[in-house]
Amino acid sequence: MNTEILTTPSPELKKHVKDLRRDAGNVTQDLKNQASAGLDEIQSEANSRLQDAKERVFGLTDTFRNFVVEHPFQALGAGVLAGFVLASWRRR
Repeated sequence: MNTEILTTPSPELKKHVKDLRRDAGNVTQDLKNQASAGLDEIQSEANSRLQDAKERVFGLTDTFRNFVVEHPFQALGAGVLAGFVLASWRRR
């Protein structure tokens, strides 16, 4: 068996290994770029949904405030009823 073949890489093999490393680096960089773009898109979507949720909460708060101002006795009755229901559930 010729040990020189096994221990000394040929110039072609060195070139293939170099090309393989370069290609692996390119693939790795492409994956990083795609992941970064995907995360940016996810973050943008999450921020948009969070903003929508905030607007809905503020809208509900305004609606509730207007109801209490326009119908104070009904709001008081609803609060007493809610307290009674929660208290009865807690006793169980």
